[in-house]
Amino acid sequence: MTGKIRTAVDDGVVRSRMGGPRLPVSHGRWSLEVRGDEIAEIRFDGVHLLRAVRPVVRDRDWNTVPVTAVAHELLDGGSTVVAWLRFEADGIAYEATVHLRLREDELSVDFDGRALVGFERNRIGLVVLHPAAEAGRAVEVIHTDGRVTATSWPTDISAHQPFRDVAGFAWTRDGVTATVILAGEVFETEDQRNWTDASFKTYGTPLSIPFPVAVPAGATCHQALRITATGHASRSSVDSDGDRLTIASEVAGSMPSISVGAGLYPPPNRVPELPARFETVLVELTGDHARWAASLGSAALQADAAGAGLDVRIVTAEEGAVERCVADLVGLPVVRLGVFDPHRHISTPGLWRALREGVRRHGLRVELVGGTRAHFTELNRQIHDIPTDVPALTFGITPQMHATEVPHIVDSLGVQRTVAENALRLAQGRPVLVGPVTLARRFNAVATTAAPDPAVEAQRAVDPLQGTGFTAAWTVGSVASLAPTGVAGLCYFELFGPRGIVSPDGTPTPAGRVLVELARLRGRPVLRCAGPVDVASLAVTTADGGAIELFVANLTATPRTVTVIGPGTGRRTVNLDGWSVERTALSTAAR
Repeated sequence: MTGKIRTAVDDGVVRSRMGGPRLPVSHGRWSLEVRGDEIAEIRFDGVHLLRAVRPVVRDRDWNTVPVTAVAHELLDGGSTVVAWLRFEADGIAYEATVHLRLREDELSVDFDGRALVGFERNRIGLVVLHPAAEAGRAVEVIHTDGRVTATSWPTDISAHQPFRDVAGFAWTRDGVTATVILAGEVFETEDQRNWTDASFKTYGTPLSIPFPVAVPAGATCHQALRITATGHASRSSVDSDGDRLTIASEVAGSMPSISVGAGLYPPPNRVPELPARFETVLVELTGDHARWAASLGSAALQADAAGAGLDVRIVTAEEGAVERCVADLVGLPVVRLGVFDPHRHISTPGLWRALREGVRRHGLRVELVGGTRAHFTELNRQIHDIPTDVPALTFGITPQMHATEVPHIVDSLGVQRTVAENALRLAQGRPVLVGPVTLARRFNAVATTAAPDPAVEAQRAVDPLQGTGFTAAWTVGSVASLAPTGVAGLCYFELFGPRGIVSPDGTPTPAGRVLVELARLRGRPVLRCAGPVDVASLAVTTADGGAIELFVANLTATPRTVTVIGPGTGRRTVNLDGWSVERTALSTAAR
């Protein structure tokens, strides 16, 4: 059983989301890349110090205002880079220059911005992204009054800001000692792993200061960052394993069930029979209660086509609406049921009691689930407000809470495993259901303005990447990260529509083909794999244990050949196009 799980791809869509041309910059022992507005992968003597430094403008609802790099200029023999930036959205126009200067043992970044029109903002200025790999590493936090706190980066995902009143950091890594000094604002740090970002983020304007803030036309902002570094890399270079993938005989976990969301905005005109047997079709009942019956009817038709049950998530602030909805579920193929507050995005005690009482009164035999319909962040921050008798916990995932560039979306894959492991820690033995997992966020959980109509919100959540081969490769990477953790179920995307995995004629998209194949492997042992970070791999044994079904995904645009080494398989080469997925069968018989 071999073959490429890929169809026609608009590679231009993926290229347009790479963050702009990559400009490698080096001076002395410094090296980095300028990617549009971002100064990325900052290294000294080869040691990775910072994931990125970038300027941001965040509107009153915490939306990141899109930025265009108007021009770049290299000066002083390449040791100085000047970037001219333009931030634009509805009602927002802002311009900025960023000066990057490299000296023998110092790197500096100066940001100067100016509002072209008046608007309301929650944040403007520099953010510093520290690698998620820093977790557990010792660091000194420099405060605005000159005090220094010796601490370490959090290992468990920190629900709230681990560092406040920040003016800088000092740390040592692999023989290099570095100091970062920030100016122009009071900074603090949050653990962005809460949103599956592969970073800790230090940003200006503490959240304790009220927001949004009016920015008049002509208002300026200046912020600066200085990094000094000394020492020499202590780690000796080692030969790279190259594109080698090793499959161990050790079982890492079992394949969770696979579900999909219902496509409701717009609902499909016809529902063709599908070759899949997903566990459930998940339907969120939001907005006007009068529309719920139609949403349930459409979701039930989609579930029937997918050979699945219904997973119904009631989103309301009214306990009475929960009772009425449960009554309407009698006779529908509901196998799972949950309830969430539309403002706090969690299962609150009053709503939970109403759900349990309604299920008891109407005799429904369903699995109950609670937690949050939003990011892991809300589960992490509000776990003590979620009733302790919730039998299973859930949360959603989107890789684009803070950045939309493809490299950031790919970087989120490794952090998904960390997030799932932290959710299992919070669950204390209860099952964890992850999803919906979507490319774009389904709704704005941190908006300061009223939520729009669900149809409008759904349209805003459409991502042009949805139908590309990139999303198929990313989906393999996501399942490969989450499956070995012990989570009970995964839910991805939607069946139909612009956020869907199936076209109107019933043909699966590239990601749809991946999910159809993975859905049939529920409960199978998942073997531990080790390979390059930009190659995703999922190895699942067959029912009799005599073979391995291997899914390999190329998380880059560059074609490559991967050598696979597994228990009893000898060596096998797998050829991968850019952003492609290969499925192959390997015998486990000794050779």
